[in-house]
Amino acid sequence: MGAFKYIRENEKKLYKNKERVKQILTDARSGSLVERIERPTKLFRAKEIGYKAKPGYTVVRVKVGKGSFRRERPNHARRPSKSGIFYNLSISKQRIAENRAMKRYSNLELLGSYFIVDDGQNSWYEVLLKDSKF
Repeated sequence: MGAFKYIRENEKKLYKNKERVKQILTDARSGSLVERIERPTKLFRAKEIGYKAKPGYTVVRVKVGKGSFRRERPNHARRPSKSGIFYNLSISKQRIAENRAMKRYSNLELLGSYFIVDDGQNSWYEVLLKDSKF
């Protein structure tokens, strides 16, 4: 077996540990909407996507709100009967996170992203970006 098979098994055990998840949530909540971090939280997943620990690779943690897309209901005069408040977006939360990271770091190209953790209100994703010069 390769080394990363052992790393993957070890990190899966760590992720089942409630204290580890609490620590990740605490770090994620204290950060901003789009935050650059030093190294990936899930190393095995980042390696699968193509991350390498060398210059030119960037890891960004992005916060995305949970729930469906909400629009304000019109409250003047005649109201359409089909003026639904909640809409299902055709774009996933993960794709929203990737778009936010690309907007912030427009000079880098997207490698991929993966889910980290969520709570009642938000979900966090890690987005991997690469500088094309390196």
